[in-house]
Amino acid sequence: MMADLRIALRMPEGRLKKAALSAVLVLTGYWLLFGWMVYRSPLAYAAMDLNRDGEVSFGEADYISSFGVNTFTDRDRQCTEYFALKDGMRLKTACRQR
Repeated sequence: MMADLRIALRMPEGRLKKAALSAVLVLTGYWLLFGWMVYRSPLAYAAMDLNRDGEVSFGEADYISSFGVNTFTDRDRQCTEYFALKDGMRLKTACRQR
């Protein structure tokens, strides 16, 4: 099977292995970066789906993982607001009693 693929691509075996290794490394890096952005986000994974299509895209994860934090007092509550750095859109507000 490997010989058939090598003949179809007309690549020497060493180059084919390097190309396959490069593809695996790129895909692994993509998923590691995606996982890191989801992990550091202040939102739950389900709330990261901004366009409500049922999937969290790389762009949505990138948008939400770049956030700022603002703390303020509202009546007797200490609140923390998370907002997107790109456009200032509020992502989440969490309040607790003082």
